[in-house]
Amino acid sequence: MTGNPYAYLMNTPTFPGHGFIPPSTPSPMPSSDVLSAILDRLNAVDKKLSQLDQIQQTVSSIVSRIDKMEQRITNFESRIKDVEKSCDFSGSAIENLTKKMTEYDSILKSTNNLQSRECSVNLKDSKLQAEITDLKCRSMRENLLFFQIPEEKDEQCKKKILEFIETKLHVQNAKSEVKLHRAHRVGRYQPNKVRPIVAKFAYYPDRERVRKESKQLKGTPFGISEQYPKEVMDVRRRLIPIMKKARAEGKEAFLKIDKLYINKQVYVE
Repeated sequence: MTGNPYAYLMNTPTFPGHGFIPPSTPSPMPSSDVLSAILDRLNAVDKKLSQLDQIQQTVSSIVSRIDKMEQRITNFESRIKDVEKSCDFSGSAIENLTKKMTEYDSILKSTNNLQSRECSVNLKDSKLQAEITDLKCRSMRENLLFFQIPEEKDEQCKKKILEFIETKLHVQNAKSEVKLHRAHRVGRYQPNKVRPIVAKFAYYPDRERVRKESKQLKGTPFGISEQYPKEVMDVRRRLIPIMKKARAEGKEAFLKIDKLYINKQVYVE
């Protein structure tokens, strides 16, 4: 039989709702290239899914950190509110402290002013005392003190001093040439004590002449010295031992009123 083997079927009468359906031709099997492409796409999808998982984990971590930060911010806000309340509560106390500080500053300034004034007064007082001492020294410039001259009742001190100068110091014609303004005993009378005699010379050169001759009294009970105010004498008493020690060490030392000079330098206590 030649021709289409299914021709006889095509001529077979059909019924409504029924038709001839030729058998389907089998589909060819997919090639290896198609399978490889499908596998590649599946691998890509897996990678995408893996990346999505990582992204999700990262997002979850970020969300957790954000939650913690929000909690910390909330805590900070709460603390700030507490501080603000505390500041409001202590505001009046701070104002009181500020007022007290202002008062203390004012008192301190007043105290400083008083201290400054006190220092100024003390300085002026020291200067005034120094001037008074200097005036006393000047008023005693022509005076000499004579020690251990026997004391007698109803004695004439001027006459006794002039005689002492002439006989003990060997100043010729002292009775007639040396003039004294006055002479008298110093201090209150005590039976067992010989009071010194202070003599005021009319001329300073006469006083210096007598003072320089006082070296002749060495080895005798008598003595002569310049007269100074009590405050100067107190200083001299402290400096005399130092002067003697310096001289024993071979240094040049001498007293000038209330100043000690050692090797031409003022000694400072």
